[in-house]
Amino acid sequence: MMFKGVGLGLFVVLAAVLMLGTFAADYETFLRQHYDNPKSNVGNNYCNKMMQRRGMTQPKCKEVNTFIHDTKNNIIAVCGDGGEPINNRLRRSKKQFRVTTCKMKGSSTKPPCDYRENESPRYIVIACENGLPVHYEEGQI
Repeated sequence: MMFKGVGLGLFVVLAAVLMLGTFAADYETFLRQHYDNPKSNVGNNYCNKMMQRRGMTQPKCKEVNTFIHDTKNNIIAVCGDGGEPINNRLRRSKKQFRVTTCKMKGSSTKPPCDYRENESPRYIVIACENGLPVHYEEGQI
């Protein structure tokens, strides 16, 4: 009987650690794909260079991606008081963020990838888990 209790306790602890690791990995993925502050000075073709640098051009080109040019703390704040729920999963920022949206030119997702960019202020819509952003849904004017 004692082993059942210990086994169950160990299982619960292990499951919690794995879940936290998953959330952390999702947050790290969010940062890799969407965080660029200050905006990187890569010269011409910002989107082409950043999409390649961040691993979004292999094995196929990601069709659309947005980079947020603001502090991590301001982005994280959208998961709390800096945002408002728009459904049970997504939150919309209360303030606009400076963002660059990269969209594929043409319809082929085969490399080499060629992007056009649009930099503008937008309200961001993100999904949060455990108070951290894990998914960028869209930008709204």
